Amino acid sequence: MLPGLGALTAFAVAQREGQRLEARFAERRDNKAAMDRFRDAATKHQDVESLLKDRRTLQVVLEAFQLEGEIDKRGILRKILTEDPTAEGALANRLTDRRWRELAAAFSTRQASALTTTQMAALTTTQVAALSARQVAGLSTEQVRALSSTQVAALSTTQLRALGSAAISVLDLPDVRALGSAQVAALRPSQVAALTPLQAAVIDPGEMRQWGAAQIRALTTTQVAGLGTTQVAALGTDQLAAMSIEQSRSLTTRQMAALGTTQIASLSRATRLGDEAVEAAAAAEARAASPFAADPGLLDRITAGAITNRYEKAMGDGNPGLREALYFMRNAAKVTTIVGLMEDKAMTAVVRGALGLPDSFGVLDFDQQKTLLTQRLDVTKLQDTREVAKLAQRYLALSATPATGGNAAVAALFGGSSASAIATLSTRRISFTA
Repeated sequence: MLPGLGALTAFAVAQREGQRLEARFAERRDNKAAMDRFRDAATKHQDVESLLKDRRTLQVVLEAFQLEGEIDKRGILRKILTEDPTAEGALANRLTDRRWRELAAAFSTRQASALTTTQMAALTTTQVAALSARQVAGLSTEQVRALSSTQVAALSTTQLRALGSAAISVLDLPDVRALGSAQVAALRPSQVAALTPLQAAVIDPGEMRQWGAAQIRALTTTQVAGLGTTQVAALGTDQLAAMSIEQSRSLTTRQMAALGTTQIASLSRATRLGDEAVEAAAAAEARAASPFAADPGLLDRITAGAITNRYEKAMGDGNPGLREALYFMRNAAKVTTIVGLMEDKAMTAVVRGALGLPDSFGVLDFDQQKTLLTQRLDVTKLQDTREVAKLAQRYLALSATPATGGNAAVAALFGGSSASAIATLSTRRISFTA
């Protein structure tokens, strides 16, 4: 885009007309078709492994984080997309490139809370209802245990389904009794299986009657044996037919006496319908585990990020250094420390160029680079868009990147093996040569 204008002139146009230019770029037939295809394909992936096998869809995901050059590093990607980024030792936190952490955070189904149990207990029902599904999923068992029955009753069905099995098992009996009809009906099969026998025994018979075959089949034999006669008597023939032979055999004499003749007869159909329920439960759990299910807005953010990346690449075609300058403008406000700057080699390359630091800067060790950048750059200026624009303009003005070999230089900045080195910042030698 804007070929022949020169990087500085094209940058000025991008500053003035950037939003309009990017919007037109997004509406281009090829880009629109690519993003529509991505949306359709992404929603069909039930787990990360499936996504990793779909190269075209994975490509768009990685483009949104400027990591498309890492698409063949499946082992690293698998860990990044499945590990809890808040966990100690998570791979995303051991990689020096912040883009990996951004990718991991985007796909994390959990968002840990720093609230103490006292603070959790003090939340109003409105505040509890305002928690996202990711925040609810990230609650520890201690935090869940601190919730009152009123707070538990305020959870939406989406929030309740986000709770892990361990969190379900620590709910107090009054909490379980406080669950509304819609909440009980929404429990996932794995959550039903996580209920203690005492918890299962206090569920209202009428609410248990709403469970489908998959939820009934998820009950353990111990749970079944602990159900009250009123609960058992309320079960429908379809629910009893969904029971496995083991479940039906676990019914006590008192429970069997509470059943009608039609209900007893339905138990003979248990095996076939029970097996179908297991398959249905597995499919439902797989859909719930989709990498895009926990955050409905993730698809929008990925398509927007991928388009922005493609737009900046297109702007850089024929205008060496412009892609990096636009990337720098967009991300500078995220940087609050020199170390944070050095975690992004493309950003550091722009700063190095703007400060007139020679190519030999790249051969210095980490501490020397950090000291030099600290002396030459007031990092607080990166929060000022005018100062950021001045740095980007100076980078373009002083850039001596030749037209030939420019693509290789850009590829080195936005990808490559150095972005994947597993090391701590304190020991790694980093090269930021443009």
